[in-house]
Amino acid sequence: MATVDPRLFYEQALVGNGITHAFGVPDSCLKGLLSYLYATKHVPEHIVTASEGAAVAIAAGHYLSTQNLAVAYMQNSGLANSLNPLQSLAAKEVFGIPMLLVIGWRGRPGEHDEPEHALAGPCTLKILELHGFPYEVMPDTLWETTRVIARLIKTAKEGKTPVALVVPNHRFAEYRPDETVQNGANGTTYGTSNGTASKISKRPSRVEEWRSAEVALPLSREYAIRCVLKQLYMDDVTVSSVGGNSREIYMIRKEKGEDLSRSFLSIGAMGHTYPLAYGVQTGHPSGRVFCIEGDGSFLMHVSNTAVLAAEAPSNLIHVVIHNGIHCSTGSQPIPINTENLLALAGSLPYQQKFFVDTAEGLIQACEWAEKSTLIVVVVNQSVKKTLPRPSEHPYELRDSYISSFA
Repeated sequence: MATVDPRLFYEQALVGNGITHAFGVPDSCLKGLLSYLYATKHVPEHIVTASEGAAVAIAAGHYLSTQNLAVAYMQNSGLANSLNPLQSLAAKEVFGIPMLLVIGWRGRPGEHDEPEHALAGPCTLKILELHGFPYEVMPDTLWETTRVIARLIKTAKEGKTPVALVVPNHRFAEYRPDETVQNGANGTTYGTSNGTASKISKRPSRVEEWRSAEVALPLSREYAIRCVLKQLYMDDVTVSSVGGNSREIYMIRKEKGEDLSRSFLSIGAMGHTYPLAYGVQTGHPSGRVFCIEGDGSFLMHVSNTAVLAAEAPSNLIHVVIHNGIHCSTGSQPIPINTENLLALAGSLPYQQKFFVDTAEGLIQACEWAEKSTLIVVVVNQSVKKTLPRPSEHPYELRDSYISSFA
């Protein structure tokens, strides 16, 4: 069987069709392509994520700020991990955000494979069909594959939907780099050929902890959000997590008579807010991106944050509002106490970290943020009994947000 050269696949089938960025979790069916990406592409063009859902969220954010499709790659067994942001964020029934999923097809019917693929393999195409995601199986020639991707991209743009290229085993040729790999996964250097230590070896930065000694916490979630919004410059935008955070931003914007063009209110994809914001900043170098997230969402996929924070640029500011409860589902407690949450947050590789519980501390943290930044705001559990939900269709919210990057 003929195989496709991974370099030509990238240059002709992807870049030739307008795709330059790829994010995802490695798969053996894609190893030729991934070896090429590891050897030649740096952050943010190529990012290895901790989960498939993060890859989808980054691709979605990238589209919002650039209107360019990106690749989210994965093995078919990891497709399930990506379904939450696909179903509740990117699907045409929600925000309608196009992207190209590149899915390695383990356990393909008629091919011998490991037992863990016995169920997922035969179901892969059915899962895509069930969700209404158009797909094609990758041919074994570059010319045909380039045409297939062109068709998929056209379908994605016209239908405002994720689409998928399903890749059987042995479609890609082996990639052999001309020189020793210098950038490695996510831009880090492996070995000592240039004398630079891997970013992974760096210790986390010191935490600036400005917490009051008061027994009663002075800040509510709403007031904390009001403080953050007051710190925004004209070119700054926000990405906020599902639930009360987004609904309070919506309420504040509406009460002030402001449009929503600088606020992306993520009504789904819980736990994927930071990857979504990370994707937005790939196309927004002129301003800051504030990711405003609840503690429950922060905890859900914190491994993604651990990977991305090490690569985050100076214009991405992560604000985690910690009230200790899942407000929108009945105020059930989150499964971690404040000290352990702060210890976890303190270990993450942001270049600046602030733990605050007063308006003064929050304002100062926003003013001092000059690098990749985490601000954990410890607040009380006071919330309004009723918060407005966006009356606009998600497409209206999407298009308004996209307009701010024009």
